[in-house]
Amino acid sequence: MKRTILPLCIGAFASAAIVFVALAQPEPSYQPRIDKDGWEILLDGKDLNAWNVDPDRDGWALNEQGELHPTKGGPTIFTKQRYCDFVLELDAKVAAGKKSNSGLFFRVHNPGDPVNTGMEIQVLDDVSYGVNWDSMNANGALYDLVHPSSSASSPPGEWDHFRLTVNDNLVTVELNGKEIVQADLDQWTTANQNPNGSHNKFPHAIGSLPREGFLGLQNYGGVPVWFRNIRLKPLTDRKPQYTGKEPIADVLRKPDAK
Repeated sequence: MKRTILPLCIGAFASAAIVFVALAQPEPSYQPRIDKDGWEILLDGKDLNAWNVDPDRDGWALNEQGELHPTKGGPTIFTKQRYCDFVLELDAKVAAGKKSNSGLFFRVHNPGDPVNTGMEIQVLDDVSYGVNWDSMNANGALYDLVHPSSSASSPPGEWDHFRLTVNDNLVTVELNGKEIVQADLDQWTTANQNPNGSHNKFPHAIGSLPREGFLGLQNYGGVPVWFRNIRLKPLTDRKPQYTGKEPIADVLRKPDAK
């Protein structure tokens, strides 16, 4: 998802406009599919069982190639389960010249407010938007928190492979095999501020957010974007403590909390 202070008005504006997100609450009846190597299969093109989504209502569908994509404007969709520490892999593709814009949300506490209760990896056609690869809203950025350290995106119309590693306070993003983001969440101690003193838009210190939550895929007004081959492997035995129904103020971490 692209959000910026420029007149493009890309960003939280879109998320705020979509107030009717698909509700994502834990579902005890959901049985994860785990492969022989310990990966939970979240999307393999066969079904959407891992996601809280009604394709007709929410505007998401699997095409003949098993790729998940929006068919019209609609809500961000979320996993049925919450996750703590993990490695996540997925492929994403934006359409050339169509201003494709989306995002991978992670550790979202409240699916009704993913922007302010979670974090996001940007999925964007930088070319259409005229965004430099080292912008805080460029493809692969930890949105408004850490810009990519190098240019690694495939050309629009080709697949990008993302690998997100989240382990307690540490977050890394690899794009097409190149590490482009490193973040230590413990360094974010002040609302609306990054460790280097630059401004961000988030009303809570990022380091205080719960270190667990849902995964989400953003539908940015139905613009073309495709996802495939989504899988997740836990890194620790830590289990979620919350359901997502709790007010965010009640679950913010205290300073130096472990």
